Amino acid sequence: MLIELNDISFCYVGTHDKSLKNVSLSVNVGEFILLTGESGCGKTTLTRILNGLCPQFYDGEISGSYLLDGENALDMELDEIGSHIGNVFQDPRSQFFASNVTDEIVLAMENRNYPHDLMESRLQEFSTLLDIGNLLDKDLLKLSSGEKQKVAVAAACVTKPKILVLDEPSANLDAEAAEQLGKMLKTLKAQGVTIIISEHRLSYLAELTDKMVLMENGEIAGIYSGEQARAFSAEKMCEMGLRLFYPQAKKVISGCTESEPYLQLNDIVCKRGKMTILDHITLSAVKGKIIAIIGRNGAGKTTLCKIAAGLLKETCGDVILNGADLNRRKRMQSCFFVGQDPDHQLYAPTVLDEVLLNRKKTPENIRKAEQLLEQLDLSAFSERHPASLSGGQKQRVLLAAALMWERSVLILDEPTSGLDGKHMREMAKLLRSIADSGACVLIITHDTELINICADFVYKMYRP
Repeated sequence: MLIELNDISFCYVGTHDKSLKNVSLSVNVGEFILLTGESGCGKTTLTRILNGLCPQFYDGEISGSYLLDGENALDMELDEIGSHIGNVFQDPRSQFFASNVTDEIVLAMENRNYPHDLMESRLQEFSTLLDIGNLLDKDLLKLSSGEKQKVAVAAACVTKPKILVLDEPSANLDAEAAEQLGKMLKTLKAQGVTIIISEHRLSYLAELTDKMVLMENGEIAGIYSGEQARAFSAEKMCEMGLRLFYPQAKKVISGCTESEPYLQLNDIVCKRGKMTILDHITLSAVKGKIIAIIGRNGAGKTTLCKIAAGLLKETCGDVILNGADLNRRKRMQSCFFVGQDPDHQLYAPTVLDEVLLNRKKTPENIRKAEQLLEQLDLSAFSERHPASLSGGQKQRVLLAAALMWERSVLILDEPTSGLDGKHMREMAKLLRSIADSGACVLIITHDTELINICADFVYKMYRP
């Protein structure tokens, strides 16, 4: 047995509730283990136990036993655990130390004093194996999200750990990049690497999964073989709050062409230095409809929407709202933009205060904020600090804050990134109701399931 967890419980410092409760799990050599479940169910904490970050980096009280290749992992230093386990986080930027791709990949080997010849051979071996030879020596900051994720996988694998642990690695990837990640994982699995992955997005893992571990409220609610999991009906997966292994593809429909658009982006150009980010983009949208804006990472989707919301200045072109050509300040008064990284938009000490930020705390406003939190399944966290929530919960807090302002245009950047199936479907239902109430809704998304459920139009962008 490569990994054996027995009755593992963990409680973070400063909290009263256990994030993990009596978790027992065995992992064999070469297995591909999928950890899934609703947001906040304990998946990330379990990965942190496996890689030693809990409790050595994230303080807390731990009980139970954890055997790693037959040895007591709870007594190991992080570096010793790291010799067995490679890690890939949801945001690869959080684990990068170098600015150059090649330097980042060889860093772990340098830290372990590998001979130069061995480092060079491993670099070539994994750049070929993972098909990233074209990225070597490039500036990490200039790579797309998918390319950064590839580099993170390579950097985690060059020391040839027996185990690779990944925490929602596809959350910020477009569909093509997610499929490429799946191919990389298939290659590593064929090489005998044991893979444990925490994920909401299941379609790119369908044929790789040997065992699916379903978690609820910090406990293991069920362990299923890959065959059992793939055989579950769509109704059963929805009942468990999960996304589908085999979501039905929806035909791509054209951008909004109604005769009386509420929002018009006409011939938008955006340049930064010598780089052209947007090249004469035109898009129109009407009230009561949802437009899904899709395209590969780096196509300019976020830039276009920030220009629409007045957060960025266009190089040239016009933004017309309800017939008026508006400057950036006036756009900001009519639009609400919810960004992709919730941590950059959370400021208040409690969830309720966040929803009420810059609003008078009248009884009416407080009541409305509480109703929104209830609607978004966040009432239990109203007095919690937003930073203590899971990624999916933070997304919903920002949406509640957006709804407090009742702006005529609501723009969301990857609103279901990090959301489980249950909350993704609830988000889709809520966005549908917002649009039906008369708002103009734009969503930047790679989420095929979200598009299938609620989008009226799909606008595809391409890199200039």
